[in-house]
Amino acid sequence: MKKHPSTSQILSDIETLYALALKKENFSTALKAKELIGREYGLFLPHTYRKKLSLKDFSDEDIEFLIRKIEAQMTEGIDSRGEDG
Repeated sequence: MKKHPSTSQILSDIETLYALALKKENFSTALKAKELIGREYGLFLPHTYRKKLSLKDFSDEDIEFLIRKIEAQMTEGIDSRGEDG
């Protein structure tokens, strides 16, 4: 039986597509990618329908993905300032 991709894998793919679309100046595709990510996180629902997230709502894989993403963003921030880790 074929294994379905995880939420974090799909979000990672969409982030990659977003970056490629921006690089090619394909703004409609980039916007759609961000919209899909925003929908996954419930950003475009009326405020009364938004669910407050808890760590219990995420799988271990999702949390590990978010940690890697934050670490990468922190490293990019340090690199852009010309500082060493």
